[in-house]
Amino acid sequence: MEAGEQAINKRTGKKFEEGEAVTAEEMFWCASCRPCADGYPNHCEKLQEIGFSCDGAFAEYVKVDSRYIWSLEELKRVYKGDDLFLAGSVVEPTSVAYNAMIERGGGIRPGDNAVILGGGPIGLAAVAIMKKAGASNVILSEPSEPRAKLGKLMGADHIINPFKENFAERVLDITGGLGAKLYLEATGLPDKVWANIEQSIWEGKMINSTVVIVARSDKKIPVTGEVFQVRRASIVGSQGHSGHGTFPRVISSMASGMDMTPLITKKIALDEVPENIVLLRTDRTECKITCLF
Repeated sequence: MEAGEQAINKRTGKKFEEGEAVTAEEMFWCASCRPCADGYPNHCEKLQEIGFSCDGAFAEYVKVDSRYIWSLEELKRVYKGDDLFLAGSVVEPTSVAYNAMIERGGGIRPGDNAVILGGGPIGLAAVAIMKKAGASNVILSEPSEPRAKLGKLMGADHIINPFKENFAERVLDITGGLGAKLYLEATGLPDKVWANIEQSIWEGKMINSTVVIVARSDKKIPVTGEVFQVRRASIVGSQGHSGHGTFPRVISSMASGMDMTPLITKKIALDEVPENIVLLRTDRTECKITCLF
């Protein structure tokens, strides 16, 4: 990388060095609107997203304000050569999962149980984060066999195939009737899975469960208020990955052994990008497809 005079490395408080390995946030927040001023950059009123509302990174060079840049130097003791940048490419989706499970969901205490519904990149990243956080049982609900196998690799202790098994019965059986402290809705199908989550909370012994909604969907959720009142449970929404020290904490977690690179199941060249964007919409075999230059 090349750095301007005011490009300050937030880890060291000094200017970024030319050639330093870095990664960037995907959300560009303004730092001046009310949500930003209140400390919630993920909800910036002028939010821009690289690759969506402004030019993306399918290019040899991309210019990004230093406020969104984080050093990968800490990862050099674990990853060498191109592997360093492959690791850097999964910091962002891992940070989305970290924001959901730790910042918005409130995290867990070691020994708690966590259930993740949906084995996409965010759900699988949440599996690794919960295992790193000390969950006793990390349970992944995912019908796709390739995604389920990847879930085991990322640290899931148990896999539920909701097409073949009763979700709530399996959760309660695995946890000895307790249920989970955290549930992550990462399927994008809340209208299909919500009843199963509620049954697990209602029939389990766990009080104060939290359900985090991270997958984007305009589907109406059939919430039963009685379940959340009696079981003192909560529902929270989660968006983005910025702020709250999330990026540096994810990088440090990866440097201390939380390997997220298995999320990358395919590597492609720049001219293969269009066909693989279509592929991701139609084929759940791959998880994270990464473009290499």
